[in-house]
Amino acid sequence: MDQADQAAAQTWAERQIVAAIAAERESLSLECRGDAARLGQLLAPDFHEFGASGGEIGYEGTAARVAAATDVRGDPIEVENMRGWLLADGLVMLKYTSQNGGRRANRTSLWRRVATGHWQIFHHQGTVAAR
Repeated sequence: MDQADQAAAQTWAERQIVAAIAAERESLSLECRGDAARLGQLLAPDFHEFGASGGEIGYEGTAARVAAATDVRGDPIEVENMRGWLLADGLVMLKYTSQNGGRRANRTSLWRRVATGHWQIFHHQGTVAAR
């Protein structure tokens, strides 16, 4: 692969990572979390989460539960050091640390491109972080 091909591949990878980060940030916004339909569009039908609470969560009812528990006028979820890796075309892994309600958690998400410009999260894990 010549330099031009390498640059194009890197740009394509970076665009996918940027798109997945934008989708993750949307999913963390209080406006999205407070709207079950909006959040539901970001969750893949095979969504699965191991939460920082220790619970295991699937797709069914997740968007409605999150919306019911979200105060859209509350404090936003703080995010630090979000970064991503393209694992394959249309598959991005994100890692970051969040802080919400006094609890810090290290988080990993897997996002899949399901249509041009549309990404869905299919796996998420949160682990309580040391202070």
